[in-house]
Amino acid sequence: MDLTQIIDTFAFYSAAGLALLGALGVAFSRQVLHACLCLLPCLFGVAVCYGLLGAHLLFAVQILVYVGAITVLILFAVMLLQRSLGRGILAGQQHLLGSVVATGAFMLIIAIAVIYTHGTPWKPLNLPLTEPGITSHNVQLIGELLMTTYLLPFEAVSVVLLVAMVGAIILARRERDTEPTSGETPEAREGDSA
Repeated sequence: MDLTQIIDTFAFYSAAGLALLGALGVAFSRQVLHACLCLLPCLFGVAVCYGLLGAHLLFAVQILVYVGAITVLILFAVMLLQRSLGRGILAGQQHLLGSVVATGAFMLIIAIAVIYTHGTPWKPLNLPLTEPGITSHNVQLIGELLMTTYLLPFEAVSVVLLVAMVGAIILARRERDTEPTSGETPEAREGDSA
């Protein structure tokens, strides 16, 4: 193996190990907040694997959408639910039998796939990067479409997500403001507002 292959192999095993450690952290965390924080390195490791495969658009989408937006959304949901419930959510393993059965089924599928492809060498697909007649790369073409033809729907989705996040914060704050403080009865609070 030459130096490039050694670096590629090391990068792959590092990214796969990071994703595996993050996934184990998600599976064995006792609190949802810790599981969500363990999800970050898992998703980042998957993004690095996409980058090593040459799927640069999937790498960018994985970083922007999953590592950035989805993880922040889960963190917001967990923190708001914990605040409204007054306790940690899903603190402990509640469905151990179901998770063991699901994990066993998933491992069986993976084992069948590995056995089925064991003797088949992995060959790279020699597909052209662009369709005939298109002079730009796919990533550049998708970027141009998102910033020209589909600009309005793209921005509308971001505005809807922003409004949903602000609405969740306002609802959580309103519930906190209406809760009686220590030593204050709900009747006394109603008398103050009347």
